[in-house]
Amino acid sequence: MSTLNIGLIGAGMYGKVLIRAFRHDGRAQIKWVCSASEKTTRATAEECGVPNWTLDYREILADPEVDAVAIATPVFLHTQPLIDALAAGKHVLIEKPMAESRANVGRILDAVAAAPELVVLEASCRHTRMTAKFRAVKALIDSGRLGEVYHIHHVSLTPRTFIEWNPGGAWAMDKSRGGGGPFMDWGVYDLSFHLGLLDDKPQLTGLRAFTRNGLRDIGHLVPFTDVEQHGAAWLDFDTGLTYYYERGSGVHGETPCETRIQGTKGGVRLQFPSWDSPQIEFFSAVDGDPRRELIQVEEPEAEDANPLARHFIDCIEGHAQPMMPVSRAAKHLDILFRILES
Repeated sequence: MSTLNIGLIGAGMYGKVLIRAFRHDGRAQIKWVCSASEKTTRATAEECGVPNWTLDYREILADPEVDAVAIATPVFLHTQPLIDALAAGKHVLIEKPMAESRANVGRILDAVAAAPELVVLEASCRHTRMTAKFRAVKALIDSGRLGEVYHIHHVSLTPRTFIEWNPGGAWAMDKSRGGGGPFMDWGVYDLSFHLGLLDDKPQLTGLRAFTRNGLRDIGHLVPFTDVEQHGAAWLDFDTGLTYYYERGSGVHGETPCETRIQGTKGGVRLQFPSWDSPQIEFFSAVDGDPRRELIQVEEPEAEDANPLARHFIDCIEGHAQPMMPVSRAAKHLDILFRILES
């Protein structure tokens, strides 16, 4: 297939990440870039050598040479560009989380169902199902060395909030625009990793949860915030799996991101993000004696640390199926909405 032409909708921090990722792959070129700010859009086009820029994404969709679009706008601006892109016959890569509300999840699902010939990839497989750690843990589970997986325990707490990580992201501190706090920002990654290890077979049957906000006064950083800063949930699934899940950004304390997976024959402990410890601890028993094995996992070099663009192009060229179709992402979002609604 000849070089793909891609239009980027959203010229901010992650838009630039996607530009670099597509260029590293080499099979696509960014032909257009768009955002609501002329200053930001023009600067990104000049910095990244994108030949065309616009403030109206519909100009991108009207270009017959554009094969696909990548949507990297704030989440509350995802839905309409995706619907319009599919109506224009363009493949779509949509950033995570794909929508901030149940209503917009439904609109996206309807639009995707009406365009089955087009590739639509949601980005929460990026730091999860595409990593060497995911493949290593899944291989342990699939080999039977853990036995029946009956419990997952995941905790990640930090005193820092989203706005301290991304000063331009005030929208994410408003629940009506961002959908929620750390459960929306990171929850799609957490569920993508943990449920993907079990082939997404467990179906949620029950949930108990709490969320709290107002733990830190961040009024000097953002004029308004109503998203959760801390929360936890106990999830029950139809396979008998239980899952304790805790996330916090803005809590009074810090617990490094850690996952523990318990099986009837063995267990693992790891930090699933690729930039954290490369070691996976595997616990088992041999002749009744407890054993601990360290498994060293090598992640790709830094320049290929974002394989999302490669996977998207593979899907367009027919070499792969989307690791995260929107139907699967919608199931994960349903769990996160239920936590936030508790």
